[in-house]
Amino acid sequence: MAHGDPGRPADSGPRSQRDLAVTLAIDPSDVTKVLDELVSAGHVERTRDPRDRRRIHVKLTPAGSDALADLTTEVSAVEEEVLAPLDAAERAQLHTLLTRVFLHIEGARG
Repeated sequence: MAHGDPGRPADSGPRSQRDLAVTLAIDPSDVTKVLDELVSAGHVERTRDPRDRRRIHVKLTPAGSDALADLTTEVSAVEEEVLAPLDAAERAQLHTLLTRVFLHIEGARG
């Protein structure tokens, strides 16, 4: 359950708003609401694609990058505390099992 894994939206540069919704498995209208809050906080900026005005690109700002780093540190500390009784193999097994449950739930919705 490591954070900062390759492929996470924050690690991969500007993304379209639609791609974020798909990657995060979140309803596009919910992504819009979250992004509105992040824009207001100065953590992301949205720009229209000059080649396709319907497409909106989302980019992390320097303030957003700092906030993400702070939150990642906090998440790691909480994760370490919660998972302290598990060794590395047990943590990997838990991650695999939770991923299977998540994919099952997502498949049932779709």
